[in-house]
Amino acid sequence: MKRAGLAMCMFLAAGCRPDPGVPDYSDQGYDRPDSGVDPDNEVLPGPFPFEAGQRRLAVGFYEGGRSEDVAVDGVNTHIYLYEGTLTLEPSSTRVEGRQSELVVHAGKAWLGFGVHWNTPRNLDGWKTLHVSLNSADPGFSSVVIAMSDDATVELPAARYGYVNDGQWHHLAIPLADFAAGGVQLSAVRAPFVFLAGAGAAADTLLLDNVYFTAD
Repeated sequence: MKRAGLAMCMFLAAGCRPDPGVPDYSDQGYDRPDSGVDPDNEVLPGPFPFEAGQRRLAVGFYEGGRSEDVAVDGVNTHIYLYEGTLTLEPSSTRVEGRQSELVVHAGKAWLGFGVHWNTPRNLDGWKTLHVSLNSADPGFSSVVIAMSDDATVELPAARYGYVNDGQWHHLAIPLADFAAGGVQLSAVRAPFVFLAGAGAAADTLLLDNVYFTAD
């Protein structure tokens, strides 16, 4: 577990990268494309389908049922791709909804992207962050999931079941683990940050099914 201040440069593998808690990525935004309404593109319910009465929060990268939603609007809420380290492309290889995100490595010493909010939000009522990942490429052998208030706490995805083996792995990360590292859940600025180490250009990972639950 790592917590970094805004002035600290942290290391993952051999690469040095800026703290993703810094919200100044205004020229690095990503507009997630609409998956469309193709009737042949079946809407998948996901490994743990939403049921009426459940509390489920979507913050981007999720198309399924939810009780609450903080939509990415490009004005107050954003998806930022850090320092040209990757591209994101829609993929039909998915576990939920009509599309997943194909994370494509730019061949640099690290990569990262995240969901950022201009105004901090209170996640105290939420208990678990869910995300599904799939890759066998070396550039994604070491993956980190992070969350930020004014600084960032990083958690290794392998701790929660991710394996770099080309299969889908459905991670459930307790928000208490971010809080234990110092994140103030009452003032979150970046609820979901994805980081990885050095890799070859065109190494890929599939990401899908990102949401929070209250249990």
